[in-house]
Amino acid sequence: MSDSTSPAPGERSPAAEDAMHTTLEMSFEDAVPFVQLEHELAEFETVQVTRVDKMVEGMLGMAVERTALVVVCHPEVARDALAIDQSLAGMLPCTTAVYETADGTVHVHHISATKAIRDLGCAPADAEGDLERLVGLTGDRMTEVWENIERHADAAGEV
Repeated sequence: MSDSTSPAPGERSPAAEDAMHTTLEMSFEDAVPFVQLEHELAEFETVQVTRVDKMVEGMLGMAVERTALVVVCHPEVARDALAIDQSLAGMLPCTTAVYETADGTVHVHHISATKAIRDLGCAPADAEGDLERLVGLTGDRMTEVWENIERHADAAGEV
């Protein structure tokens, strides 16, 4: 990277490189609530589920491929982020995208908000240790979600 806060053009940040991604063998309509439920079972609070494709079509009259945002927040992550600096609330909550590509494949994609906070240099310089613990906590919680998505996907797709 060109400096500590932003990648050079065409270069991806560590948060983007570390993104979680999987595909699901189920319909898009089934995948969205399935992904939401797996977050909730890992103690994430659902803030909002938004259909981006419907919003774009409704407001701009243009069709885009089906995409939903599952916006969630884990109470420990929120508490620890606020303890570092209340302004970090502007980078919360966590968002997982569920989208369907033209070939019918359903994807689930997540980029860590706390890694983005780190990569963008949003936290105070003296909070480096606390920030790395926050990144670790978020990673642990989201890994639990991801493992459950992958473990339960086959059974959920059969229902």
